[in-house]
Amino acid sequence: MGSGGAHGFLKHSAHLNPHISRSGAIPSLKAWKRLSTTTLAFGLAALAGFSGAAYHIPLAWMLGPLLVAACLSAAGFDLRPNENVRKFGQLTIGTAVGLTMTASVLAELGGWLPLMVLSALVSVMMSCVAGVILARQARLDQKTAFFASLPGGLAEMGNIGVQMGAQAEPIAIVHTLRVTIVALTIPSILLAFGTPDFAVAPGTRIVDPYWTVGLIVGGAAFAYLLGRIRLNNPYMIGAILFTAIFASRGLVAGKMYHPLFAVAQLMIGFSVGCRFRRDILAKLPRVAFFSVISIFGLGTVMVGFALLLSLRTGLPYPAAILATSPGGLSEMTVTAEILHLAVPTVVGFQVVRGILVNSLASHYYALLTRYGVLGFLQSVFGSSEPG
Repeated sequence: MGSGGAHGFLKHSAHLNPHISRSGAIPSLKAWKRLSTTTLAFGLAALAGFSGAAYHIPLAWMLGPLLVAACLSAAGFDLRPNENVRKFGQLTIGTAVGLTMTASVLAELGGWLPLMVLSALVSVMMSCVAGVILARQARLDQKTAFFASLPGGLAEMGNIGVQMGAQAEPIAIVHTLRVTIVALTIPSILLAFGTPDFAVAPGTRIVDPYWTVGLIVGGAAFAYLLGRIRLNNPYMIGAILFTAIFASRGLVAGKMYHPLFAVAQLMIGFSVGCRFRRDILAKLPRVAFFSVISIFGLGTVMVGFALLLSLRTGLPYPAAILATSPGGLSEMTVTAEILHLAVPTVVGFQVVRGILVNSLASHYYALLTRYGVLGFLQSVFGSSEPG
């Protein structure tokens, strides 16, 4: 997402945080208190990741910090990590994924494109149903519930929704909950399928440190260009594409240095958990409560669709779950990479869905309204005006 888009959305939802004024001015004492609290919380998150990894718990470096940050944020601690923390994590994970994009893998991905588009459209339709139900239960207007339920970016859905006349606050709450809940539950469910050795196997070639630094820096430059055209998740996608250029030509091969990969997971998990803020959840408790039900409902439906996809294509069921999950690209990619679950395919499905949802969200709403789909769903599931 572009910086302008994020800024526009934050203007509409700035009053969600009582410590930030609309002018952006932050009292220095509060700023130092927030910095020290966030730093201490990051240390606890790192300890949680290290402890989990020491006991060979899969996904420990992402789920441990995520849980710590989410619990502290929900308890009322004001955790605001610098946005560069998450960006570096995305760049590193994206570089690791890009290393898997060999020429043969890229050729194979082309055949998946029709199913990737189909999966994205199914998620849009199921989100539409979830939005109608959410509107009734949470007493939201249909437009707000629609953009809150779409599996797109928080800033993108917030901006587009506000432009279409929706409310910013419920959209922020639902998307914050969606990313956090999916990041916690989907990996945990997948662990039921087994716990492979998620560390780099002995004898596996590690990419040269100079190559690693060069790829991350190059990915950052490419991400900047993608951000200028307002592409969603530019740091993750930029690093994947930049590294894939070299990997597909056989110029670089191997795996990311595992400690660096672990640090990236820590940064992403911590950043996601920090979104789970008590002030946001307390703002609209009814919306928050029914959002959780809606998110689990949508997730269950997509898990069912993943089963059909797996049976039809032979894609391993756990990989199909990640590919179709309404979660964030970063979190689903990390899970696929650690559990060795068809990483390029999972990334392809998530990227295609992100592009189709974020770039066409307003058009989906217009078409579904024009052709009476939303009206039909409201007649089936009931509707209500916001209360």
